[in-house]
Amino acid sequence: MQLTAKPERTYGLVVGIEKYHETAWNTGGQAQDALRFAWWLCGCGVPTENIRLCLSSLPENDHLVGECELKVELATEQNLYNIVTNFLSQQSGDLLYIFWAGHGLISSERERRLICADATQQSWLNLDLHSLLLLLGSDRFGIRHHICIIDACANYFLETQGRPTNLGGKIFPSGKPRTDSQQFVLLAAREGETAKVNSAEKTGYFSQAVREALEQANGSFPPNMLAVAEQVKQQFQTLDKKQLPTYFYYRNGDGDQEKYHYNPFDIPHNIQQSNAIKFVGRDNQLAELHRLLQENDVVVISDVTGQGGVGKTELAIQYSWQHLEDYPGGCCWLNPQGTELGTQLVEFGLVNFNNFNPPQELSLTGKVAYCWRNWQAGKALLVFDDVKDWKQVKDYLPAKGSRFKVLITTRINTGLTYPSLPLGELSPDAALELLTQLLGRDRVEKELEFAQKLCQFVGNIPIGLYQVAAYSREPRRVLC
Repeated sequence: MQLTAKPERTYGLVVGIEKYHETAWNTGGQAQDALRFAWWLCGCGVPTENIRLCLSSLPENDHLVGECELKVELATEQNLYNIVTNFLSQQSGDLLYIFWAGHGLISSERERRLICADATQQSWLNLDLHSLLLLLGSDRFGIRHHICIIDACANYFLETQGRPTNLGGKIFPSGKPRTDSQQFVLLAAREGETAKVNSAEKTGYFSQAVREALEQANGSFPPNMLAVAEQVKQQFQTLDKKQLPTYFYYRNGDGDQEKYHYNPFDIPHNIQQSNAIKFVGRDNQLAELHRLLQENDVVVISDVTGQGGVGKTELAIQYSWQHLEDYPGGCCWLNPQGTELGTQLVEFGLVNFNNFNPPQELSLTGKVAYCWRNWQAGKALLVFDDVKDWKQVKDYLPAKGSRFKVLITTRINTGLTYPSLPLGELSPDAALELLTQLLGRDRVEKELEFAQKLCQFVGNIPIGLYQVAAYSREPRRVLC
């Protein structure tokens, strides 16, 4: 996606909210992230009078606001609404940037809402992002193209904190869709996820990644947002923040609509939560696993040591989370050591799929067949974790060549003739990195030589490193 826009015909609405009327919601770094984005716009040649900067800063960051050469306005619901409807809507231009750093959530109607600085528990003042995008792309808005960068949570966490079902908030007016408008929206988190903040650096991880990607755009204006988004997403895959940015792109010029990435909230899954403090040393295996699953119906993650603890289950968890959007039919995690597998499959369908009602008179085998016929549309992933005997799973595999992909983890690859990804020890560097994450950099560097020998002693096996770390964290313990 490459838009054409002149800097002098570019506008910006830049919002950073870290201080709320409800003080329990205060956070840190958003005002500085907004300032940095406004400075980036200025550096690209966007006139200062075209930039509306709305901040709500904590006292310790007030000096940054005072040093800003731009006019700073209130980040309240009414002021933000007025800027969009009374100022920006009246302008004629090539491109509008909207940058938002602050709280956000998903309403009970599955709408993204952006929480304003004057919101309280009694009055959830907010902006409806979807209605804002509709306004921008309508004939009631004079700026042709739009790039929105939203660093906000997209979870339902506050649903259990007394939030009313009807949030209220500002809904923007709209008109007829423009036929010459393009819109790109880059979001910090997919539905159900939180947007993490780097407290030490006082910045959002997403905002920081966006800044770095924009700086690497080689001075082109406006930068190619597809390239920016892919760079941001790749960086997050290495951060292990359980947060994955997503984006969508609407092109209205020919009535077409392009949307990138499935919405993971629409994808049913029961993926296990990771217990890993840091997932290291398996990037190549993740890439190889994805390749194998594209080329084969069934793939096995095996243990070349035969001793366990090499991270088979963790690799399957990481793969499932990172590639969930590749399986819109869902990801079903199955444990052969638990409830009967057929029952687990049926229960997954009953919980996650509409109009999924296997007749009670069917045998369990018949109900499993019903699952394959009535599974949600789209490619699906089945994970059979910790298979000890091939006979446990052979009757519960979908037909070959179907839309189902199967991933099996097993310590002993006996009776399985499928393509296998064997896991062994970590590399010495990866093992030391994991131990460092578990015990802290200062402690490991202080006893570096012994730490390296300790990794060797446990065979550079993840579970051995976790056990050593647990032992070493006991009071008065040292590595040696």
